Amino acid sequence: MNQYRGEPAVNLKGLAAMLITLLIWVGFLLSLRAENHSPLTSSDLGLMRFGLPAIVFLPWLLKSWHKVRRMPWRHSVMILLGGLPFFYLVSLGTAYAPAAHAGALVPGSAPLFVTGLAVLVFGEPLPRRRLLGLATILLGILLLLGSALINFEQGYWRGHLAFLGATLLWALYTLGLRVAGINPLEATALLCTSATAVLGIMLGMGWVESNISQTTWTELWPFLLTQGIGAGIVGGVTYGIAINNLGAEKTAALGSFTPALAAMAAIPLLGEHLTLSTLGGVLIIMAGVLLASGIKFKRHQQADTKTQNTLT
Repeated sequence: MNQYRGEPAVNLKGLAAMLITLLIWVGFLLSLRAENHSPLTSSDLGLMRFGLPAIVFLPWLLKSWHKVRRMPWRHSVMILLGGLPFFYLVSLGTAYAPAAHAGALVPGSAPLFVTGLAVLVFGEPLPRRRLLGLATILLGILLLLGSALINFEQGYWRGHLAFLGATLLWALYTLGLRVAGINPLEATALLCTSATAVLGIMLGMGWVESNISQTTWTELWPFLLTQGIGAGIVGGVTYGIAINNLGAEKTAALGSFTPALAAMAAIPLLGEHLTLSTLGGVLIIMAGVLLASGIKFKRHQQADTKTQNTLT
C-alpha cells in the first residue's frame, strides 16, 4: 500500500465530475428518506444499486480482466469494501437512526477518515489549512445534527456507529480507487459485478429477503433511477474520475457538500423548514470544504507562479 501518488492540482475536469457526483448523491439521500414508506427491502435496493451497473459494465470487466487480476489483492479488497459491506452498514444504521443522519455523517465525516488514512498509512503531509478545514466541516456536521447526535434515549447512537463504520469502509474504497491503477469504469465494473454475485448467492440461500416481485412499477422506478442509474452507473464512474483528477483527499472534502446540498434541496422537494441551526451548519460546511480542498490555495499558487515567471 505504498503507491499513493500524491494530490494533483485542482482542475475543471475533476470539479465537473465531482459536481455531477454531488447532485447524484443528493438525489440518493433524498430517496433514502422515502425507503421507509416502500415495501422494498435493503437487498432489493442493493439489487438495483449493483445489479443494473453490473449488467452494463460487465463487458468492460471481461475486456480488462487481465489488467484487473494483476492488481494487488489488498487494493481489490479496498475497492470491494465500498460495495455490499458499505451498503449494508448504511442500511443497518437507518434501522436505528434517521436517513438524514446518514446523509450528514457519511459524506460529512468521510474526509476525516480519508485524510487520516492517507497520513497514517501512506505518509501524506497534513497542511494546517486542510486540518483547519476538516475541523470546520466537523463543526458544521455537528451543528446540522444538533442534539440528535447525543440523544441516547432514542438509540440513535447505534445508527451513528454503523454510519461511521460505513464511512471508514468508504474511505478505504476512495483510497483504493486512487492506488489501484485501474480506470473508473473497470473499478465500477469490479465492484458491482462482485456485489451482485454475492447478493445473488445470499438471496438464493434465503439469507436475505426480497419483496421486489410484489412491488409495482410506480413504486420501483424512483429507486431504480436514483440507485441503479444514478448512484450505480453514473455516480460510480464520475466519482472515480474526480479521484483520478483531484486526488482522494480533495474529492472527499468536496463530498462534504452533500449534506449541505441535501438539507437545502429538502426544503422545496420535501417541504422541510430551514432552521437557524441548519443554515449555520450549511454555511460552516461550505467554508470548511473550501479550506480543506485547497481550491483557493491552488489559485494563489498559480498566481504566484505566473508572477515568478514574469519576473524571470
